[in-house]
Amino acid sequence: MAQSSDPPPSLARDTALVGAAAALSRVLGFARDVMIAALIGAGPAADALLAALRIPNLVRRVVGEGAVNGAFVPVYRRMAAESGDAAARRFAGEALAAVGLAGLALTALGEIAAPWLTLALAGGFAHDGERLALAASLTRLSLPLAVFATMAALCAAMLAGQGRLRWAALAPVVVNAVLVAVLAFLAGVGEDEARLAWIVAVAVSGAGLLQLLLVGAALLRRSERPSLTWPRLSPGLRAFGGLALPGLATAASAQLSILAALNLASAEPSALAQLHYADRLFQLPLGFVAAGAGVVLLNEVVRLLRAGHTGQVAPLLDKALLAALLLALPAAAGLAVLADPIASILFERGAFSPNDTAAVAAVIRGLAPGLPAAALARVLAQPFMAQERSRPPLLGAVAGFVVTVSAGLVLRDGHGVAGLGAAVSLGAWADAGVLALALGAAGLWRPAPRLLVRLALAALSAALMALAVREAQGVLAAALATEARLPVRVAALGALCGGGAAAYAAALLACGAGRWRGPAAT
Repeated sequence: MAQSSDPPPSLARDTALVGAAAALSRVLGFARDVMIAALIGAGPAADALLAALRIPNLVRRVVGEGAVNGAFVPVYRRMAAESGDAAARRFAGEALAAVGLAGLALTALGEIAAPWLTLALAGGFAHDGERLALAASLTRLSLPLAVFATMAALCAAMLAGQGRLRWAALAPVVVNAVLVAVLAFLAGVGEDEARLAWIVAVAVSGAGLLQLLLVGAALLRRSERPSLTWPRLSPGLRAFGGLALPGLATAASAQLSILAALNLASAEPSALAQLHYADRLFQLPLGFVAAGAGVVLLNEVVRLLRAGHTGQVAPLLDKALLAALLLALPAAAGLAVLADPIASILFERGAFSPNDTAAVAAVIRGLAPGLPAAALARVLAQPFMAQERSRPPLLGAVAGFVVTVSAGLVLRDGHGVAGLGAAVSLGAWADAGVLALALGAAGLWRPAPRLLVRLALAALSAALMALAVREAQGVLAAALATEARLPVRVAALGALCGGGAAAYAAALLACGAGRWRGPAAT
């Protein structure tokens, strides 16, 4: 009798824990950005703050979505199996010390080179001395977050390598909740926008330190805690470094594309902030997929490969892809259809103007088609990370970056900041396409016919949902208008989202797209 390819029950439980925590953290993080938009708007201070936060936020997002985990877990488990727990703990201690020392050195260099870093991220600031000076100062205040986030991610990877995911998943939730509380306090302070930007930059670094303390304390309570020692160039540390460095670049592909688009946008006043706020909406559903793929799916693929069950990797990937796209397809359709009311209701208050709302909505519509591709790329990279092969994901990242920059240069002139959103979408599809081709060439995965059938049905269900939501949006136009009271507008948007979700679920059930086992083509 053929072996079942179903993952063990713990996979579903761990996926739910990591995914739910990631989703809650993303929601709180998004609430944080909504509050920043109300406090600072999309003017010069917002441009400067958001440019300054890009490097530390890039590091935090990349390491938090599996790049460090993807490098550490395979090496740690291999060492535990081949050399014993003591050797694995010694390797963990060396990795922690090496990452900490490297992070401190890079942060110190970044503090010195803050003006040049700012110009690298936002070249348009070169002709605006005020924005450049403010952004450089804010960069210095926020850079410590990068080393705190990296250390926290490595501690979380050590907990994941021991099968302990709770604190690793929950710490970012606590940190974002604290930041939201700080911003709520600042809303009543009444400082000018530049002063508020300074306070936010300091608070962000403090939140990173809090996350490190929470995860580090959870790790030190474990009997399998790392044996801290001065790092040496051991085989384990070389393997970790060889996988981590390209892995970080790979995991950063979507963010690097956004960085390129932001650089192109920085020449126009407010465009950088507008693109940032739209990207936050794009990242909200993607965070659920990325965190689950980078932590839970990776661990399961490593387990199958170590056990010699290579043939079970493809069915597992099929199921993971179906789950990811069942979320990403309706999210993309919903963002495209509801871009205007979402941007208006979430952002348009305080220092955020109606013109900013229209620009953010246009960018959201440009980014939405890339959401399914970004979800695909997160899942398809995991088999290579499990095998400690970083070249194919890195090639995908490079392809995505090149396409984003090339398309952005073409689309920016005719479509403004909205064209840059579309360029990011094209880059995401290039990344996913390269990964799919590489998996097929390696003999690790080809999509099962029933997967393609279900994905086509899911796409049809999402399209039907979008049509239904668009019709309902016309009916609720008065309730969504800016003249209506905020509770009424929120209720109308909630009804559209809830009704759309119900319509999508009904369409899925009717066609059987959400069931892996069933009568559909196999």
